[in-house]
Order: sequence, then C-alpha cells, then structure tokens
Amino acid sequence: MPAGSSAAAGARARGTRSHSSPHAAGVMLAGNEIILDGINEKGLSVGSFYFPGFAVYPETTPENQSISMSSSDITQWIVSQFATVGEVRAAIENGEVAISPVLPPGFPPEVQPFHFVVYDKSGKSLVIEPLDGKLVLYDNPVGTMANSPTFDWHMTNLRNYVALDPNNVPPVSIFGQTFRQLGQGSGMLGLPGDFTPPSRFVRATVFSATAIPEKNAEKGIQQVFHILNNFDIPVGAAREVHDGVIFSDYTMLTVARDSKNIRFYYNTYDDQTLRMVDLSSDLPPFSVQL
Repeated sequence: MPAGSSAAAGARARGTRSHSSPHAAGVMLAGNEIILDGINEKGLSVGSFYFPGFAVYPETTPENQSISMSSSDITQWIVSQFATVGEVRAAIENGEVAISPVLPPGFPPEVQPFHFVVYDKSGKSLVIEPLDGKLVLYDNPVGTMANSPTFDWHMTNLRNYVALDPNNVPPVSIFGQTFRQLGQGSGMLGLPGDFTPPSRFVRATVFSATAIPEKNAEKGIQQVFHILNNFDIPVGAAREVHDGVIFSDYTMLTVARDSKNIRFYYNTYDDQTLRMVDLSSDLPPFSVQL
C-alpha cells in the first residue's frame, strides 16, 4: 500500500475512510484493502490472531462512534498511522480508537474475535486484547504471540516449562548403573508438540530464546522460517467433521518481517518458495491476498 493512499474502511462504524501515511505491505483478505498482518516503512509491524471465547468488544455508542472500527480495521489503522510501539500505546491509552462488534467484509456473517500484536524497529512489542469491552494492553518481553487464551495466561503458563534446556542432559548414575540420553535433545524433553495455542506459545518462546544469532539478516530470516516450520499444520492434522464434511485447519501462510531492512517475507501452503517484498524500494501497491 503506497504512502499517502486512502484505504477504504467499510467496516468502520461510520463508514469513514482512513488516510494511510507510511508505505506498507502485508496480508489482505481478497477484495479488501485492509492489512491484517504487515509492516510499514518505519519498521512497525502488526499481526492479527484469532481469539475465540475471550474477545468482548464495546457496544458502539454516540460517544465512541467516531473512533470505532471493526476488528479487521484496527491493524490497518496501526500500520498506516504509527512508527513505534510507544505511539500505538499512547493513542490507545488516550482513547483514540475503539473496536466495535460490527461485521467486517470478507469474513463469515458474525463478529470476528481477534487480538493483536505490534512490534517496532527497536524490538519492543505490545499485545492488544479486547476484554470486557475495553482494550487491554500488555508489554510483550518475549515477543511471542498465539491464539486463545489471554496473553497474561500464556505468560504464566511458561512457568510450567522453566526446566527446559537446549543443552543435553549429562549421564546420571543410579544404583551403580549409568544412564545416558538416547539421542540429541534430552534437555528439551517435555516440550509440548501439539498444535494447540498454549503449546505453540511455549514452543515459539523456547525456540526464540534458544536460537543462536546469525551474522546477517538473510541468514536470520532463513533461521526464522526453519523455526516457523515447527508450527506448520498440515491438512488433516487438525480437523472437525460437520454433517459428514471434513473441515481441516491448516497453515495457509507463513510470514516474517525484517524491521531493520524493512522487508516482508512469506510463503504459502501451496507454494513453499520464500518470497520477499522490499519496502525500502519504490514499490507499487502490494499485498498477499487470501
């Protein structure tokens, strides 16, 4: 999305239009000029995560109508208006935005539950959650984000895994018998491997904390995608059956953002080729559409 463009915001409470200032690239729903996951030219990035069972939005009133928007519009608002996490936090704390229970275009005809994560060039991160009709903000020191439940619950749950260690466990002697590990990775025994959000949050935090820093951005991005491969859900592994029809949850898209060089990387389920958009160059409008 080029700098200075106007993004249609049909899901806003008053049907207003949002003036987009920074150049940005990201993931949009097909047919809608609303970035759900992306980065702008200032190095600020934002992501939307499904938040079922917990998201509670405020009702639209005459008092908040002028600042209200849908759960899909807020990411567009953030990436088009701000350069730092501090600016986003200040705007929300100053009451400059509200998320209303309206029907965003491109989704099923029901209010969609989302919570959000924001990162900036300095490495700071902020989590935004609609709880009990208010936007609750959390500093995100680990940089990890997942779906339900709430962010503070995920952070508390990490305490169950403080014994995990990237170093292999040394041999131990019991009753005169020496026992050695059967293979590499014994220090990570107990790391949850399923696809539920709590388990994914733990894995993402552990892999991020134990990753060995690379010498340059290109190698760093390669490492990020190797890590993200651990969260790739294949078709059939997570599914429900309704009226004899199988509905399978799977990883449609995987993205990474380089906030220093202002680049957006992605691949899709059908095409694992790693692709990149460089926002530092003069690009035409660009988005990955789902």
